Amino acid sequence: MIAVLDYGMGNIHSCLKAISLFTKDFSYTKEPSVLKQADAIILPGDGHFDKAMKNLNESGLRTFVDDHVKAEKPLFGICIGFQILFEDSDEVISGNNNTTVPGLGYVKGKIRKFKGKNYKVPHIGWNKLYKRNPSKSNLLKNLEDESFAYFIHSYRPVGVESSAITGFCDYYGEKFPAVVEKGNVFGTQFHPEKSYSFGLKILENFIQSL
Repeated sequence: MIAVLDYGMGNIHSCLKAISLFTKDFSYTKEPSVLKQADAIILPGDGHFDKAMKNLNESGLRTFVDDHVKAEKPLFGICIGFQILFEDSDEVISGNNNTTVPGLGYVKGKIRKFKGKNYKVPHIGWNKLYKRNPSKSNLLKNLEDESFAYFIHSYRPVGVESSAITGFCDYYGEKFPAVVEKGNVFGTQFHPEKSYSFGLKILENFIQSL
């Protein structure tokens, strides 16, 4: 069973609809009993890094996610769910005096805002995804290199451990990791559920690997 985590982040309807194309054995939930039994957890949603981590920590859901990963069960983060897989972010919302916000820390790397000197921020729309270490990738299995994916974000990972990167994007000459796979931890910066057949195949690959 797949638990799609309800941790208060928005825009999950299209994600649930996409998952339903490949399995009926999933639940959008925050119930501890369901999370403990889950074979995999998906962290979906849009929003701020600061709010995502605050919601996880204050609700107690962080403990279940940590336990899930320690048990070597698959975890898949999408968009903001991807970003919180890393060590920290400088996306600090008003009222927080800290300069960075700690993340889950499952993947080495930090989330930093695009500098935007020669390009628009946020990065919104279709962009090519380039494969890296394709033989190591479960998510990008049987998918063509330089396929287009749909992005909407102002922050991206930097200083990421190279062995975890299986896909990257080039935004006006700046290459940033867009797919990570480290053991049982997976993530995409783009929205697979909004990336048509390419993105749907990524979700299918993840679900079929369980």
